[in-house]
Amino acid sequence: MFNDLRSFIDVLGERKLLRRVRAEVDWDLEVGAIQRRVFDREGPALFFERVRGYEWPLVSGVLGTAERYALALGCEPHKRSIIRKVEAAAAEPLPPVVVESGLCQENVDTGAAINVLKFPVPQWHRLDGGRYIGTLGLVITKDPDTGAQNVGIYREQVLDRNRLGLNATQQVGTLWQKWRRQGKAMPVATVIGVDPCTLVASCVQAPLGVDEFGISGALRGSPLPLVRCVSQELEVPATAEIVLEGEIPPDAELVDEGPFGEFTGYYGMVTKSPVINLTAVTFRNHPILQGTLEGKPPNESTMLRSVGHSAGAAARLRRMNLPGLRDVYITDMSCANFMVIVSMDKQFYFGQSRQVIEGVWANMHIAKWVIVVNDDIDIFDRRQVEWALSTRVSPHRDIWVTPHNQVNTNLDPASHPDDRNYPNLRGSRIGIDATVDFKGFEFPPETQPSAEEFARVDARWHEYGID
Repeated sequence: MFNDLRSFIDVLGERKLLRRVRAEVDWDLEVGAIQRRVFDREGPALFFERVRGYEWPLVSGVLGTAERYALALGCEPHKRSIIRKVEAAAAEPLPPVVVESGLCQENVDTGAAINVLKFPVPQWHRLDGGRYIGTLGLVITKDPDTGAQNVGIYREQVLDRNRLGLNATQQVGTLWQKWRRQGKAMPVATVIGVDPCTLVASCVQAPLGVDEFGISGALRGSPLPLVRCVSQELEVPATAEIVLEGEIPPDAELVDEGPFGEFTGYYGMVTKSPVINLTAVTFRNHPILQGTLEGKPPNESTMLRSVGHSAGAAARLRRMNLPGLRDVYITDMSCANFMVIVSMDKQFYFGQSRQVIEGVWANMHIAKWVIVVNDDIDIFDRRQVEWALSTRVSPHRDIWVTPHNQVNTNLDPASHPDDRNYPNLRGSRIGIDATVDFKGFEFPPETQPSAEEFARVDARWHEYGID
């Protein structure tokens, strides 16, 4: 278990999974271009020791590969193992504990001392609307009705030294509406630089009301220590590097936030977003700013969301009690959102694959493509999935395309701009039954050697001199 980001960085360095960049780099676009090169090569995490104009470092790409992700969780470096571990943790969370003090409050800035640009915040992309401090920041707030905390990652643009524009979508957007209706300011804390299990937990698509810090505890194997904020009624991880405390007034001004280079590989549009007025900034001695470059996959964000979204989707589908469900994978190259592959032991009755497809659509508003396969197909192997699509699908029988009346996301670049204005988000979807069941005939025998033939070969393998 890693108690903080720093201990994980140390181990990554020891295993040569992180590189320290000692040359001075510019926060203005150069960091982003370097990170894009490294993501395209599926290279190491990067620790920028010298960012122009700043005394403190920047780290990115920490959980950018399955190897580093598995190291953080203590499991095998395979997507199936990683997803199942996260899904198990979400099923049996371990609640956090509140402690008296934390390293995240070694330094406290309030009032005129607040200045988020004391940290080396990058301009990640050339057309971004500004500098984004919130790319891997955990946005924490609470439900005004239940008091339950909520954790998620949402983009945050620096407006000036003590104001952030928050892209308030999904669960944080729902909670903001609740606070507004009660005429109260919503407390917000953005936590930057946490231990890897807590970062993983923040990306799980858990139901509203579930505290993601409990999932972190289950992944860590011990309760996550939290400390109370100095200016807001919230609790944050005690060993975090940086905490930005603030609030959104009930009559908050809506400002232009964006554009921003998004996970799709295209720029997201300018949105009218609420402003967080910062009330305190706390940080460790010699803080490390953690961030990541969004953009087309592969990248760190894709890795994080592919696992977290897959684990959340699998849990929701299992609660529907669909028999035979095996694995669920929201693919990394579909931007960890648009394509979902589901494997089943078998279809137990006619139309079950269609049921599964519609179950995914009911639980994932952003899933455009859903493919169902038998469990002899490894859904994490693109070659096997393509083979199933090529040999088990007859388009007129096995593919369903919906009308253009489905809920969508405003970040889908394939949608017409007129269909990307919230709350009128419209799109279409496609479902594919790539199983061999209930097709009206028996498929021919496959050409695979038998188990006995493989056993004979395996027993003599050392004699062949192949390996």
